[in-house]
Amino acid sequence: MLCIKCKRELPENAVYCSYCGRKQTAAPPKYHKREHGTGTIRCDKRYKKPWIAVAPSSKYGTGRRYIGSYATRREAAEALDDFIRNGRPELYNATVAEIYTMWSKIHYKRVGEAAVKLYTYMWKRFADVTDLPIRELRTAHIQEIVNAATSKSSCEIIKTMAVMLCSFAMENDIVQKNYAEFVKIPKFEKKEKRIFTKEEINKLWKHSDEKCVQAVLFMIYTGFRIGEMVKLRVEDVNITEGYLIGGEKTDAGKNRIVPLSPNIPELKLFISEWLASASGSRLFPLTVSKFRKEIFNAALSTSAIDPDGLTPHATRHTFASISAAAGIQPENLQKIIGHANYATTADVYIHQDLATLISEMSKLSR
Repeated sequence: MLCIKCKRELPENAVYCSYCGRKQTAAPPKYHKREHGTGTIRCDKRYKKPWIAVAPSSKYGTGRRYIGSYATRREAAEALDDFIRNGRPELYNATVAEIYTMWSKIHYKRVGEAAVKLYTYMWKRFADVTDLPIRELRTAHIQEIVNAATSKSSCEIIKTMAVMLCSFAMENDIVQKNYAEFVKIPKFEKKEKRIFTKEEINKLWKHSDEKCVQAVLFMIYTGFRIGEMVKLRVEDVNITEGYLIGGEKTDAGKNRIVPLSPNIPELKLFISEWLASASGSRLFPLTVSKFRKEIFNAALSTSAIDPDGLTPHATRHTFASISAAAGIQPENLQKIIGHANYATTADVYIHQDLATLISEMSKLSR
């Protein structure tokens, strides 16, 4: 080996040079002092990540803002440079929860009440990362949250939320990459939707003197969603002509005409009773959760129907199934049920009047 100073030949593993006396240990690298006003990087070997970056106080007010600790000086320098370059130092250490709060104040004004409730519910799934600075959020964190969900739809909503949160952070120069976009949706086996069987519908008819049972039968023979049921108003009912106006969600589903089958006169009797007992503007002045508990669940219990796999939305699937079996034309069923994606031609160029829709509904019977 050669002496690191005088370059003379020395025995291997020599500690000192026998000629010039220089200790044969490489000197630690010398770092240039950062320019004034560009922050400080210091080393504290008590920590696992010893290199600490601190923002300059001269530019960002009183007090030195802690940026973070890093494994190498280079990482600390890059983080400090990014912090200064971004121009939003107050957001640099923003947590996932803080970004969610800022994002939701803007986004929730642009979506409907149902979407707000859904996002608010799904936000609970992010509990393990709420205190994490969003600049440290990675694909693996989000993938773990997605993998814990029990349905494909939940997985997709969680990923969508994460993508929007990271996009918001990118728009504010907090992060440079949207790691949520790389999340993979797990594969789920598609389960056949449970609908009411003929026997179960007959059980409901045996207890049709109960208002809760009447409501479920009404949903089975009209295709109304649970959210549409709780919004039905007295003025939406036209008993004389035999139809209602209601609906929500898509443009095709809103304010649609839903005729009552003339072969099921009991439906008119149900509505007449509801109108007579209505104390306000709505037929069912309940929230969705109360309707599910006090109407739908109560109807199944009253009729001794096994609730396993049955949800309020099963009434809508049941309506579609029995309507198709009764021979109602697809384009007419599309109009009644309020779907927009049967076919562009049917949706745009085929126009059914009220008489046609009532005629189609007359194919339904008990």
